[in-house]
Amino acid sequence: MLTLAQAYWDLIRGAKKWLALTLCLFCFGFAGAVVLGIAKPALIEQLVEHLHGNPETGFPAFVLYLMNNLTALLIMWCGGFVPAIAPLFNILATGFILGSLLVDRGVLYSFLSIFPHGIVEIPAYLLGNAFSLRLGLRWIFQKTAGERKRTFVTDLQNSLKIGLLCMFLIFIAAMIETFATPKILAAYEKEHFAGIGVQLAIQEHQLTITHVIPDRPASKAGLVSGLVIHKIDGVETAGKDIRRCREMLHGRVGAKVRLELIDTARNQTNSIELVRDLSPL
Repeated sequence: MLTLAQAYWDLIRGAKKWLALTLCLFCFGFAGAVVLGIAKPALIEQLVEHLHGNPETGFPAFVLYLMNNLTALLIMWCGGFVPAIAPLFNILATGFILGSLLVDRGVLYSFLSIFPHGIVEIPAYLLGNAFSLRLGLRWIFQKTAGERKRTFVTDLQNSLKIGLLCMFLIFIAAMIETFATPKILAAYEKEHFAGIGVQLAIQEHQLTITHVIPDRPASKAGLVSGLVIHKIDGVETAGKDIRRCREMLHGRVGAKVRLELIDTARNQTNSIELVRDLSPL
């Protein structure tokens, strides 16, 4: 076991330049999402809305997580042959998605979303991506055809070896993501992430409901898109960004929130009290 661990350690050390490149690309994608989220928060919100959660639980969820992650690794590895286009875009996209979640959900929720499975899954992605990049690019810089062939064969063998390690890490991560992460998130969401089931946008400097989710408190109370939320629990929404307004709507499951609404079409203002609940997956 110690010999195997040492062999993998030597293999990873030999690819430290490619790991550094992979990490830089990841950070670039992450930073890009943060900058875009600060400049155009509505775009990030729309992106995150399309990141659907896993509806499965238990063993079916484990199989789904495992297959999705293994498929992503396979695409990265195969993409190294074209050369390295898939690994390049994949690591940028991975960083961008995590950055988007940070901007949209906040630091604590984002951390809980990827902890503890992320401490296993993210290194697996970085390792797989680094060796796929090296497989696709290093042979290009060799001077002779013989050197290019030897380099490619060596990197192909090493990428297969590291792929076995990544598959093992992905297996562990899928187990943790299935049976541990949901419990951590559920405890947090019950206290901080319950809402009323609306999607919002700032339109003409007013907080406006753009969509009402069926079977949620807002829908059951008869709220419709186009209504302007003037106050939340007595606090005016004017001048506040959309993230702050969403934080004001969120809270503990079962807690009440009072809204002052303006129907611009009828020029009417009324107040309504709703009870927060969690959105079904």
